[in-house]
Amino acid sequence: MTTVVFAEREKPVEASNSEAPTRDVVDPLIRAHIYSLCTALGGSSVETTGKYALGDDALAVLKDLRRWLKLYDEKLNRYDVARCLSEAQLLQNDLLEIIALWKDDETHIKPKHRLVLACIELIAPLTWPLEKHADDMTVNHHRHLPVLQFTQASYKAALLRHRGGKGLRDIIRAGLPSMALPVIDRTERDEGIIKLILFVIRNLAMIEHPMPTENDTGEEINRSATVNCFKEQNVLDLILTISSGIGDEFRQQDGVVMEAIYHLVKGVDPESLFRGEAEAAEAAGRDLSSLLKKEDAMNRSRTGPTRHNRFGTSLWVQRTDGTRSFVSGQDALLGKTTGMDKMDSSKVHRRPRGWDRQGTSKKTEFDMVVRLDTQARQNLKWFVEEFIDAGFNPLFLAIRKAIDRDVERLLDTHARMYFYLVAWFLKAEKMRRRAAAKERRKRGEKAAEDSFSVVAAVLNHEFLGTMTRKMDSWHDTKQWTQLQAGMRAFTQVLYTVQDMALSSIEEDQEIAENIQSRIFYEEAIMDLVYNVCKAYTVQPFRWLDDCTEMVHVHLKLLEKYSQQHEHMFVRSRRRQIRKKKADQAENGIDSDEEPAQDLTAEELAAAARRANSERAFDFTRFEAKYMNERCLNTFISFLGFYRELDTNQIMRSVKMLHRIFVKRGMEVLLYRLDLVDLLNRMMNSDKALPRSHAAYKEVDAFAKHYLRKLFKKLEQEPALYVELLFSKMNSTIHFMQYGYDKEAHVSKPRAAAELEIKKGTALSAAEQVGVVVGAMLDGEKSGLVEWIKDVLRKAATERKSFEAEAEARALLEAEGRDPDAPAGPETEKPTPPNFSIVPDNDERKTAMFKDGLLRLLLRQLGAEPIEINEALGTPWVFPSHLPASTLQESLTSLQNAANDPPSFENDTKASDFIRRKLLPRTNTRAELSSESEGSAGSDTEHEFEADDPERLIPAGDKQPKIKRKKRVKAIGEIEVVKEKKRKEKEDRRIRSEKFVSLSDDESGDDAEFFEREKKLREMTDRLARGEHVPELEAARERVAREEGGKKRRRGQGDKGGAKGGGKGKKSVFGESESEEEMMDEDEVAEPATKRSKADKAGKGKSIFGGDDSESEDEFPEPTPKRNKRPVMISSDEEEELYAKDLAGDEPDATQTSAKAAEDVEMADVDADSDEDIPASRPAARRRAAVVDSDDE
Repeated sequence: MTTVVFAEREKPVEASNSEAPTRDVVDPLIRAHIYSLCTALGGSSVETTGKYALGDDALAVLKDLRRWLKLYDEKLNRYDVARCLSEAQLLQNDLLEIIALWKDDETHIKPKHRLVLACIELIAPLTWPLEKHADDMTVNHHRHLPVLQFTQASYKAALLRHRGGKGLRDIIRAGLPSMALPVIDRTERDEGIIKLILFVIRNLAMIEHPMPTENDTGEEINRSATVNCFKEQNVLDLILTISSGIGDEFRQQDGVVMEAIYHLVKGVDPESLFRGEAEAAEAAGRDLSSLLKKEDAMNRSRTGPTRHNRFGTSLWVQRTDGTRSFVSGQDALLGKTTGMDKMDSSKVHRRPRGWDRQGTSKKTEFDMVVRLDTQARQNLKWFVEEFIDAGFNPLFLAIRKAIDRDVERLLDTHARMYFYLVAWFLKAEKMRRRAAAKERRKRGEKAAEDSFSVVAAVLNHEFLGTMTRKMDSWHDTKQWTQLQAGMRAFTQVLYTVQDMALSSIEEDQEIAENIQSRIFYEEAIMDLVYNVCKAYTVQPFRWLDDCTEMVHVHLKLLEKYSQQHEHMFVRSRRRQIRKKKADQAENGIDSDEEPAQDLTAEELAAAARRANSERAFDFTRFEAKYMNERCLNTFISFLGFYRELDTNQIMRSVKMLHRIFVKRGMEVLLYRLDLVDLLNRMMNSDKALPRSHAAYKEVDAFAKHYLRKLFKKLEQEPALYVELLFSKMNSTIHFMQYGYDKEAHVSKPRAAAELEIKKGTALSAAEQVGVVVGAMLDGEKSGLVEWIKDVLRKAATERKSFEAEAEARALLEAEGRDPDAPAGPETEKPTPPNFSIVPDNDERKTAMFKDGLLRLLLRQLGAEPIEINEALGTPWVFPSHLPASTLQESLTSLQNAANDPPSFENDTKASDFIRRKLLPRTNTRAELSSESEGSAGSDTEHEFEADDPERLIPAGDKQPKIKRKKRVKAIGEIEVVKEKKRKEKEDRRIRSEKFVSLSDDESGDDAEFFEREKKLREMTDRLARGEHVPELEAARERVAREEGGKKRRRGQGDKGGAKGGGKGKKSVFGESESEEEMMDEDEVAEPATKRSKADKAGKGKSIFGGDDSESEDEFPEPTPKRNKRPVMISSDEEEELYAKDLAGDEPDATQTSAKAAEDVEMADVDADSDEDIPASRPAARRRAAVVDSDDE
């Protein structure tokens, strides 16, 4: 038996003072107990030098230490046990040594595997992040946290650089048996082991040196050392393996893996990873030269201690106006303007202490910049490329679904990390593609077709919805750091979509077009970008940089997209939820009820269309929203950091100023003294941009143009000198820009929404009145009910008195009339006047306009407003057609309901029977475009008045109708078309009879006309006397001969048409033609010569062809070219022609009926239809109203 002797563990020496001994920060009993456990765990063996020996009950000791951490520190919210373990250096001296004893061939030995897992269970809480909010800090926390932060840095250094270099590899090896099991065979213990190992990796990635100094720089635990160690010990391989299997093999570890990746890449510029060696060296040289220049400038401006500056200095500085100012200090003598600068520096406003209690201006981890060494850059580049190719889509798809479900394992910080990583990896993918394209160009190879499918998880509608919803929530709650992550993600999505649109792969182009249409279709997204732009106050520099970049990219892409799409529509929400609840509360309707529970599918669709309405988008109008002081302040504040900005950032601000000043012409908005001073400092001060700067030329050109316009405006408007000092209101800007005040548009108040009794309730009129009265009484509106009772009682009394007076007057007139006199025309009964409802105070006057229940009650009682376009104060009346008996019945119903309100079963309220009245359906955009195309070239009842024979649209502009495939028409649709045809026929008949007559022919003079009329009267008199009139008999024989010839010609035409593929009219119209060929006596008396001239003059014309004369036959003879078939368009071509403006929307029921009526109008001709058909158009064969087709 081997005897092991442990060396006694030394206690740490506490700093003490002989006069005043310090108080122990930890309870001595707890310290003694923890030290005894650490001693019993094991130590260096006396027999074997340099080898660690375990105690007799090491596993039980490890479990006891874990219980102390959990039950004392975690339960009591203290750090005493962790402080004792840090002083005892348990992790460095014991835990890592125990793990190092586990050899590779002992993986499946359960006792040793269990011992290693117990060590990992202690490493995880010891390295857990020490994050405490200032409000939750106690004295114990303030005493221990600084010490524990330095201790965790030493823990990380020990884990990364433990002797043998395999500490992390052994920790990963402890979890491999659990990872190798299929997901369905894993137990909760297996899932816990995997998560425990990932927590250790996450903790190590998070730990940073709390306070680097010259002696302790923390290089052994910096980002480069962490990445290199993770690559050497296969930690990066483990992260890639788990991230690629998220959702399938690993379902609970997505959040931990994302945290580890986030702490590995945060602060690293993705562009630096994909630079070549030459580019990296050049960039490092530029950085070094810039740093040397800054150091040289600081040395020259530094006023260090010298032998002579110990003495005080006072001097006078003379101003340009001759006045003098007193300045103290020798630094005022260093330059020409240093004295003035010193005076200006003393005038700078210094904010009082505590002005930023929310910490808005405090820098965050997004402002951190991390630089890696060459080896770390190569390792991280390899990891990023492998992760994008294999793990990007599974991990971020699972995280997005978990965020949408709001799972418990994800915290609020995970959403911020998610969007930050999405932005980071999208930018890395863009840099990788650029670097690859550059390498191919150097080698002279062709461009490769690389698909964007590797990042498809964040290029879909679901991701856009999650991102905009989160950004909107963060903006409302003023969580600026989280919002910054969303802004970066949104900007990189726009960049990626722009690159996809330029891709040579057609599928990527379609996806890019789809995403752009989604982003630019939602007005809420555009408003979100605008609201974020004007929300800048004192946020840090990186937040301002991300905000201006997002606005710049969004405006640029939106402008380009609107130029490519001539007809662009956006969806905006018409009614806000807050307004809807206010309307419901005002109308007395319970807002908790389900409003759509009794609605049909058609009513639900109509309600959805009202809630979200489409409107045409105008980029100029949207761009004008950014023309205000708050958005301008954002970009001017960003340009104020010009010494720290690169070329792209400076040009971003200058382009926005150019957009406002030159493109939009809002010159007055930029006439500000702070902008003048900024441009002067950028161009002419000692801190000006160097002339070698890439953006110097553009900034100089804009500054000269701006100042030239400003000086010219100052000469014209001297009052602008005062306006330069202050911010300008919109009215001031408009007046100074255009010279007159802007007209104020006062919105007209709207009446309350109309209510109605729900359909299907089967209530009588009296019961409906009772329901409305019950709802008003529930809403504490009994005063209005009593007032309506009084008004209705007065109306019934007045109407009864009027009817009694009218009856008495009729009796008196009947008694005074002579019974033998002939009966004259009956006198009309006098109509009673309308009874006006006059409110007696302003409260009731407003209620008649804004109270929906009161308006519903008035309508139930028979009252109505006197004007359709109702306004506040429009009187309501009981109309004259209501008799006194009806008013008395309404009064009785109202009194009964007020005295005995109705009661309902199952706790049903009276308001449950009332709902908001649905507005009539309006045509959607697809319906409007379909109707406009289908009605082109046709005459409708709106284009002509009944007494106007002239067309509003010239006949030459008439577009030919395109024949489309017919489909089977429903009976209801046929009746609609028949009614429309009947109205058009009646309209034509009115115009023909009013403006076209047989005497319109201008041939012959008045003498012939009167002679013909004289002969006609003579023949009429002879016929009246019963005499024989030979001229009439001759005329009848002549007409019979002409009619017989016409019928023979028609029969020949039918035969010829049969040969040519067409048929005569009789096969189409049946017997209706013979009725129109009949002529009256006047037509018989008309000379045949005149009739023949009219035939020649009107041949081939109709009343719609621009001629006032009408041919003898309403359906003229077709042209001889009947063998030409009309041009038919296939269904695919028809869909392309008639659905260009539908934007992919499927027509609803209204569209289907409108299209059906249109098809019937173009193709179906009823038996009694008399529509004119131009002779110049070939007469195609027509069928009955129902046409068989396979269109649907």
